[in-house]
Amino acid sequence: MKFLELNKKRHATRTFNNQPIDLADVKTAIEIATLAPSAHNIQSWQFAIVKDKKAELAEIMYGHNRQQALDAQYVIAVFSDTDLVNRANRIARHGVNQMPEAALSRFINEFPKMYPTYSPQQMSDYLALNAGLVTMNLVLALTDQKMASNIILGFDKTKANAILEMDERYRPEVLITVGYSDHPGNPSYRLPVEQVIDIR
Repeated sequence: MKFLELNKKRHATRTFNNQPIDLADVKTAIEIATLAPSAHNIQSWQFAIVKDKKAELAEIMYGHNRQQALDAQYVIAVFSDTDLVNRANRIARHGVNQMPEAALSRFINEFPKMYPTYSPQQMSDYLALNAGLVTMNLVLALTDQKMASNIILGFDKTKANAILEMDERYRPEVLITVGYSDHPGNPSYRLPVEQVIDIR
C-alpha cells in the first residue's frame, strides 16, 4: 500500500466488532513498528499485549475510553524503558555480531556514561520522542493489516504497571485499542498545508 493511501486509511476507531484477531498478526505489526527510528537507536520501547487483563485495564481508563477497551480484541500498552544504560547493554549483547565496531563501541562505552547525565526533563523528552515515533509506526502497521486502532492517553499511569505486572523501570506512555470494526471512522479535518509551513 502506498504511504499516502495508508495514511488516508488510518483513522481513530472507537467501536469494534467481535471478529477475532490472530495474535500473530498483532506481533507482526509490533515487529514492523520497531523499525521506527529512535534517538541513538536506543529502541527504548517495550510493549504489553493485553487480552486477559483488559477489564482490569479498562478500570483505570477515563470516560468513554473504558468501553472501547472492553470491545477491542486487544489493547497494546506502549512503555518506555527508563533504564537506558541497561537498554544500551542489551542492544550491545544482541547486536555484537551484527553491528559495525564503531556503533557497538558507542553502546558499550559512550551511551552508558551519557544517559546518567540527563536531567529529568531531558530524559522525559527523550523517551517521549521515541515512544511517539514507534506508536505512529504501530498504528500504521495495524492499518496496513486491515486492523482498526485508537491511541489513548486518558488512563491512570500510576496504576498501569501493577495491573500489567510490568517492572517499575518501564514508564507507561499510551494505550492502543486494536480490533476489526464495521465503522472504520471518518477523516478528521486537517489544516491546509500552507497554514503549517513557514519559509525563512
